[in-house]
Amino acid sequence: FLRVMWLARKDRTRSIFTLERENASVRLTRAFAGFMIVLAGMLGVYYLGLVTPAIVPPPPNTPTPTPILALPPTPTPPPLLLTPTQTPTSLPTPTPVDALIDNNIATPTPLAAPTANPVVSGGSPPSCPNSAARITQPGNNAQVAGVVQIMGAAAVDDFQYYKFEFRDPGSGEWVFISRFDNMVPSGVLGAWNSDTVPPGNYDFRLVVVDNTGNFPEPCVVRLVVQ
Repeated sequence: FLRVMWLARKDRTRSIFTLERENASVRLTRAFAGFMIVLAGMLGVYYLGLVTPAIVPPPPNTPTPTPILALPPTPTPPPLLLTPTQTPTSLPTPTPVDALIDNNIATPTPLAAPTANPVVSGGSPPSCPNSAARITQPGNNAQVAGVVQIMGAAAVDDFQYYKFEFRDPGSGEWVFISRFDNMVPSGVLGAWNSDTVPPGNYDFRLVVVDNTGNFPEPCVVRLVVQ
């Protein structure tokens, strides 16, 4: 196509007649058109070669191996052992013997339970405003020592519990001693070990509490610890 274009252009330049020049122009145009078509085809093939990816054949399907499950061996039970038969043993018949008292063995003496110490001095009868929450013994200014037994009554309406408290008159703060959950209409209320405090004067009181958490005026006695 390039050679035809070159010759056609050359003939058009050298031609004297108009018809020859037109014929040369037609050949030049046709050659140029053919050249452009061939060039476009080459470019198209080149472009398709760049853009179109190479077709890669799919990988062959590899069969997945089936896992082989190893079954645990069946445990074989141990052979049964023959249980030996016990032969009964003949025991000699005991001969009855008269019970004898061995004088060499000392008879154990039961220990006496600790008892409350008596009040050294009874003092005056306590003045308690509520007969259902009162102390009858020991009295006011009673001299006590060791474990002191407290007598009186703790039986208010809707009774819940009663407790013992004491304080040093100089401090003014009541200290809890013990609590009791059983109603006592009259009798022994409990005991207080006065050895837990130094000798001196102490206020001792009984507080009886009902189910609502309220309590009447406590019964207070002054005790002199020896």
